[in-house]
Amino acid sequence: MARQQSGRFRSFAQTPPGKVFLVAVALVMTFASYVYVETLVAIPAMLLFGLAVPIWLGLKAPRFLALSGLVILLLVAPISNLVITQDIMTPVGASASGTALPDGNGGAVLSNAVVSPYVGGASTNFTWTVTVSPQYIPKGNSTPLFLTLYVSTCPGATGNNSPVCTTPYPYYQFNDTSVANITAEANASFHFQIGSVGIWDWQMSLAMRNLSTGNLTYIFLVGDPTYNGIEGPVVGTYWTTYESLLLTIYFDDFLFLGAPFYFVLLIYMILKRRERSRADAVRRAQAPPTPAEAGPSLPSSPGGGGGAAGPPASTAPTVAEGACPNCGAVVYAGEKTCWKCGAQLPSSPTSAPPLTSGK
Repeated sequence: MARQQSGRFRSFAQTPPGKVFLVAVALVMTFASYVYVETLVAIPAMLLFGLAVPIWLGLKAPRFLALSGLVILLLVAPISNLVITQDIMTPVGASASGTALPDGNGGAVLSNAVVSPYVGGASTNFTWTVTVSPQYIPKGNSTPLFLTLYVSTCPGATGNNSPVCTTPYPYYQFNDTSVANITAEANASFHFQIGSVGIWDWQMSLAMRNLSTGNLTYIFLVGDPTYNGIEGPVVGTYWTTYESLLLTIYFDDFLFLGAPFYFVLLIYMILKRRERSRADAVRRAQAPPTPAEAGPSLPSSPGGGGGAAGPPASTAPTVAEGACPNCGAVVYAGEKTCWKCGAQLPSSPTSAPPLTSGK
């Protein structure tokens, strides 16, 4: 029963609806792993469902595999971008600085740092607020000197020449001296109208002076683990944000998903070509010689009774072969589809011509 069901599914996979179904499954699995897990998981998912499963089901034509992979790459980017854009437009929680040395002494010096509103238009006046708690400043430092806000399109940038972004990029820096020399907890805020549509990031720092060296020291908020930046605000609508992200998503898809996919497909094509070459060599070795290859017949015996028989004909079986009606590639008996172009084959290829006896 299991073999019958497997055979039926293999037969279904050979049909146009079956091929569409397989591409759809590969697309869904690649999308889910790319968006909800991570790219490193999406790579094997695409290789499994976009290459291994179709090959196992008999869809071995390189042209079909290459085209199905391209369809997956072209569709997974815009579909994934729908979810990614929504995630970017979802407000992040409040940020704070570290609570352990050297950033804190039992508590966070900077806490409850947020930007409001998180999403706005070019005319929106955004507000950044933070709570400063000088009682948690590590010993050996002065009271606060000034608070700084950094706003940029470069994640985590605290200057206009960050090594993680191509310069130049929009960058704004604001200082607040109202917190200078405070000894009790206080709130501080910044107001700024960005005016440019895009996805922005920000960071804050509190400056103090090291009492031993006299140098300035800074305490920063804890941002994302890669750039130490804090997302927001997003200036623009959902669709302007979607459009700004789409090219980047396509680049990542073709680089991290497409490159491994087509590299493995190339290796598969090379191995199949070698397998075909070996099969052709075995076939030629087993095939009986033609009359021209067998050489001239032996002369008649002196006693007259006719010519002597030539060398005995080979008894090796011939291998039924034929040509693909679509591309002309060599195919063999029992094959249902052409290995090269994927075209459907007749029930059995034309058999090799029978051996002709010499006279």
